Amino acid sequence: MIRTVGRAWATLGAVRRERRGNHPPRVIPAHPAGREPSRVLRRLVPGWIAAYDRAWLRPDLLAGIVIWSVVTPQAVAYAQIAGLPPQAGLMAAPGAMIAYALVGTSRQLMVSATTATAALSAAAIGPLAAGDPARFAALSATLAIVTAVVLVAAGTLRLGAIADLVSKPVMTGFLFGLGLTIAVGQLPTLLGVAAGDGDFFPRVRDLLSALDAVDPATLAVGVGSIAALVVARRLFPVVPPTLLVLVLSIAVSAIFGLDRHEVEVVGEIPHALSDPGLPAIGAGDVVRLVTPALGVLILSAEAVGVARQLAVKHGYRVDANRDLVGLGAGNLIAGLSAGFVQSGGASQTAAADAAGGRSQLAAIVCAGLLLLTGAFLAPLFEPLPQATLAAIVLVAVAGFYDVAGLRRFVRVRRSAAVFAAIALLAVLVLGVLQGLVLAAGLSLLYVVRRLGQPDVGVLARDPDSGAWGRIDRHPDWRASRDPLVLRHDGALLYPNADGVRERCLELVTAADPRPAVVILDLSLTSDLGIQSADAIGDLAAQLRALDVVLGLAEVRAPVAAVLRRAGVADETPIAPTVDVAIERMRRRRSG
Repeated sequence: MIRTVGRAWATLGAVRRERRGNHPPRVIPAHPAGREPSRVLRRLVPGWIAAYDRAWLRPDLLAGIVIWSVVTPQAVAYAQIAGLPPQAGLMAAPGAMIAYALVGTSRQLMVSATTATAALSAAAIGPLAAGDPARFAALSATLAIVTAVVLVAAGTLRLGAIADLVSKPVMTGFLFGLGLTIAVGQLPTLLGVAAGDGDFFPRVRDLLSALDAVDPATLAVGVGSIAALVVARRLFPVVPPTLLVLVLSIAVSAIFGLDRHEVEVVGEIPHALSDPGLPAIGAGDVVRLVTPALGVLILSAEAVGVARQLAVKHGYRVDANRDLVGLGAGNLIAGLSAGFVQSGGASQTAAADAAGGRSQLAAIVCAGLLLLTGAFLAPLFEPLPQATLAAIVLVAVAGFYDVAGLRRFVRVRRSAAVFAAIALLAVLVLGVLQGLVLAAGLSLLYVVRRLGQPDVGVLARDPDSGAWGRIDRHPDWRASRDPLVLRHDGALLYPNADGVRERCLELVTAADPRPAVVILDLSLTSDLGIQSADAIGDLAAQLRALDVVLGLAEVRAPVAAVLRRAGVADETPIAPTVDVAIERMRRRRSG
């Protein structure tokens, strides 16, 4: 008894010393000892709440302050990308952060405005608003609500993998083109000239023709802001550079009265606290916003990917489907708060992780500070030069110009570079939304093309171990000519089912002598659709017409169940292994 108490006391002391240490453990435990939540609790309550440890409170509070210092200037600047006044960013972010914190599964993902989703929102809303600022704001909020419905539906239907639809080369090209499009839209503000209309190339033409009207004071503010951002990032890595430049620009503008020197400033800002409500938009406009909402679903791949990376780093798991629902909840609150589309931002999330945030309590703290900022500090942004906001945006999108990635695509696989180039040009020529649709279409076309190319080979047997492998990869193994053993290197799906059937027929008819029995190895197929089952049945019938019997081997239970229900198993013998299939076929022939 005394020894047991002693061991317990020693363990408790070790835990206390660890908590008092200056370096907390890197891995965040999924559930602290003795705090395993019930199954019902796990479904209703976010994991970080059910397993919250009081030792996380201090780092979460500090991280919330750091995140606020990063999100505040970004919310103001990215609202400009979305074509909205600065207060829209301050109104949208708090509700989005709190909603995701209460629904999502990532402990570090910060949901707020991002450059990609803001640019997509502006591109989709611009043609519908027809120059009416009030309608533009209402449509932007409606897009956030429609996006919420799409994200919640995708998460409920367990379509979390759809966020990975666009391949890396295509997304790299899309983001590169998106960065150029955003830059061309912000450069007139940086230079103090009139903004052009249209997509990328018309805007470039208008910008070049207006270079003789550049305002020197505005240009000095813009270039100085860019230089200050770059220098601050290198010399003061602890201080958020955007916040530092924002404060300095406001101070300089207020002291020297830059607005009196023809430098455009933000101007009057109402308090960024709106009354929640539905935007006054017709049903026809809601239908038109479904396509850009699907585009936001695709762009949510960034948020899902960031959440996964941090979960692996800190030793817990995330649910992509529930995270989509969480992002949808965030967009719903943002839309009802007269905001715009929100998503998981990489820079905000990186700030939260670097600040030592352990849970979404940091996001809730940040949201509270943003609400206070919108309620009491919004007028402080009135002297802020528009050129400074443009500089913040231009520096932010510089990360989209992944030249090294494009060079790597050329070096590793040139077809990937071609896809990236097509996606880049699509954004510049067709526009942001149309470019995203084309990029997603290219990725889908590539996937379907790869799935539709059957890779069926003849199997041979290792004379030493008895293992089966493709003869084209093991030329020294002994191939079985009768029965002829075939395998498709991949899952049998409806896009490739008929191709696999035709390839199997080609191999059988090309064999000399023609085999009497063919064994098809289905070890790489975990499930089967109706079209695939019918393709196997058609293959069996076509082989019977050639006096060849088809047998199936390495068939998993779900596949066998589908084959039985489809009636294919009645005419096609099923065996657990290739060796068993061969033995049964030999007995059948001899009997």
